[in-house]
Amino acid sequence: MEAVAEPKSVYLQDFQARDRSAEPAWWETRREAAMQRFEAAGFPTRKVEAWKQTRLGNVTQEHFRPAPAPGSLGGAAEQRLAVVDDAVRIVLVDGILDTGRSDLERLPDGLRVRTLAAALQEDGGVAEQHLARHADAEPHPFLALNTAFTTEGTVIEVTSGAAPEQAIELVNIMTADSAGVASWPRVLIHGATSSEFTVVQRHEGADGAAYLTAPVTEVIAEANCNVRLFHYVDEGDSGSHLGVIHATLDRDAQLYAHAMHAGGQRVRNDIYVNLDGPGASATLNGLYLVHNGQFSDIHTWVRHNADHCSSRQLVKGVLEGKSESVFDGLIQVAKGAQKTDAEQENRNLLLSPKGLAHSNPRLEIYADDVKCGHGSTVGQLDEAAVFYMRTRGVSEEEARGVLTFAFANEMLDDMPLASLQTYEREALISLLPGEETVRKLL
Repeated sequence: MEAVAEPKSVYLQDFQARDRSAEPAWWETRREAAMQRFEAAGFPTRKVEAWKQTRLGNVTQEHFRPAPAPGSLGGAAEQRLAVVDDAVRIVLVDGILDTGRSDLERLPDGLRVRTLAAALQEDGGVAEQHLARHADAEPHPFLALNTAFTTEGTVIEVTSGAAPEQAIELVNIMTADSAGVASWPRVLIHGATSSEFTVVQRHEGADGAAYLTAPVTEVIAEANCNVRLFHYVDEGDSGSHLGVIHATLDRDAQLYAHAMHAGGQRVRNDIYVNLDGPGASATLNGLYLVHNGQFSDIHTWVRHNADHCSSRQLVKGVLEGKSESVFDGLIQVAKGAQKTDAEQENRNLLLSPKGLAHSNPRLEIYADDVKCGHGSTVGQLDEAAVFYMRTRGVSEEEARGVLTFAFANEMLDDMPLASLQTYEREALISLLPGEETVRKLL
């Protein structure tokens, strides 16, 4: 990776100036290592293969710092704090924990949720065992910065055999006061043997403020664990979101992950899934809605490291106006990972000739008894279908809205969380031409 950072970057100066005396030695060691990794590599340029299509823009030029205090939430943001019905909820405002808006009072049996600060003080606990021990193996600049600077986050533990019905909803809201602010939320999720649970992450922001949100989520799923992870991003029109999700799955563990990008000047999520135990499986679904002037990027690395594992990826994109998207996905099958069953597909719908969709599904196979496939499409609406609807008295705008909804809604139809499904569907409909007609048809 080509470095563009100065010999002593502003982030290293910030790191060295911070008081970390209250932190345990093991965490300080991991922070130092992460800062050294960033300082050695710097921000990636477009000569770096994994970043060649990503437009970082002012992210590498501005000096983003944590907010000294949270800004004020408007009425609309207040109404969006609680989306998932009856959820255990943790709320960050401008990257700072808001205890008054969080709800940790009704934890069901088998579920332990606490702040990162509290988990760090537990000797020999799950944080010491796993935090920055899995994801930090990846060469990712914003992951390294998150490890170096994060102070707010959540540690979730689900005990063996537990299956709490309540979802855990993690909300990070950036306010109109967040210009120049960096938010580094960190989430560690540990599911013990045969546990089953749901985690929802929502990142939203106000328009007009140029901020940086760089969250990292680490998932460790032990044998036969079943994890449902939802990741929703609707940043402000000047906000940047550069996130990492890293999951490690043991024998027969299952991961269902759903990501939706609904807004933000630039949004990128890197999703790493390591299928380390025989029989592990992962389903990755994604939908990005990219508006005029916006950029959206989903990178996936699914590594089949054991035999009899399966993975399914389906990512769709809708691009409107002069917008740009990237899907770059790798299925990697290790030597000895026989009986692998893996599929990957990316489909893009351009609503404007000015839209640009980059699609790069990839296979890297080192075993011989496998079933793997991938595909990619970039196209526009079927004009014959538009014409047919117009002959039935539907305007062209309404016809295009209905057909676009049908294309994108496939990614929402089978969501197992009804309240979040309704929320995401509303976000989709609000962006469509012929919005009122689409609503009437639902």
